[in-house]
Amino acid sequence: MATSSSPETVGVIDVGSNTIKLLIAKPGSKVPAEKVEFIVEETRIGEGMTGQPPTIDADAIARGSAAIARLAQAASNCNAICIVATSAVRDSSNKQAFVNAVEKACGHELRILSGDEEAAYIGLALKCDPALSQLDSYSLLDLGGGSLECIQFSNHKLLNAESLQLGSVRLASLLLTDRTEPLTPANRARIARYVQEHWSVSQFPKNSSPSEIAVLTGGAAKHLSESLTGSQLINGLSISEFTRIAHHLCSLPLIERVQQYGIPESRADIFPTAMITLEESLKHLGCERLYFSEYNLRFGVATTLLTHGRLVAI
Repeated sequence: MATSSSPETVGVIDVGSNTIKLLIAKPGSKVPAEKVEFIVEETRIGEGMTGQPPTIDADAIARGSAAIARLAQAASNCNAICIVATSAVRDSSNKQAFVNAVEKACGHELRILSGDEEAAYIGLALKCDPALSQLDSYSLLDLGGGSLECIQFSNHKLLNAESLQLGSVRLASLLLTDRTEPLTPANRARIARYVQEHWSVSQFPKNSSPSEIAVLTGGAAKHLSESLTGSQLINGLSISEFTRIAHHLCSLPLIERVQQYGIPESRADIFPTAMITLEESLKHLGCERLYFSEYNLRFGVATTLLTHGRLVAI
């Protein structure tokens, strides 16, 4: 919990490949950090990061820095503000240009997290989710626009963590030409092979999950969970149910993904890619039952700020 000298409220701006988000948090009565306010800016700065070398283009830098400035202003009454960036900025060849643009736009420093730091803060965030208190051993998959974080826990202790370059925006930009049409069998197989190849060279062998349980976080997981029943959320979703939903969603054109599943139109183009990525990842790890959590990177950073008054290594 927060120390007596810790800030009362903190603002965490999370710069991702697809969106830039602000979490304003305060110490909770039963958890280290609880949400006060949450704001999302759709910027997709990671679109086009498939070039060699990967580069954030000038328009994306302008969009991203302007969005961060707006969010920083929204958090101006917080006792502390921290801006962190993940895969899109971390992997770009011109990351310093983005860092400079952000500082010029809002006067705050942008901290680029390593893949290991990102995974560690996500793991810390799960302690804020009361719904997961009964789980002790599982694999966590946090799918973003630029990367997929896999973190495994055994008896509540972190076992393994790795950041894989399997983000939805990254793969959709690289592997698909028309994202408004239903996913063809050939494109589905192409995405699946790409995901399988990345898992085969990761630190996680096949069927390496500490249990049959997986916890999904990130934008795709959030929007999928909003289409599920209360029973499915409480009792978990079986892998067969997930696969059925994934295949049906991939068979739909963009407008029907929006209408049938309530996915925001700004996200619906990459959703089939996200579902195939998650399906293949779950199969590789050997997970059979899925739970969902909204507590990811931002809550981990907020917990650290509320506990220590600044961002520290964990």
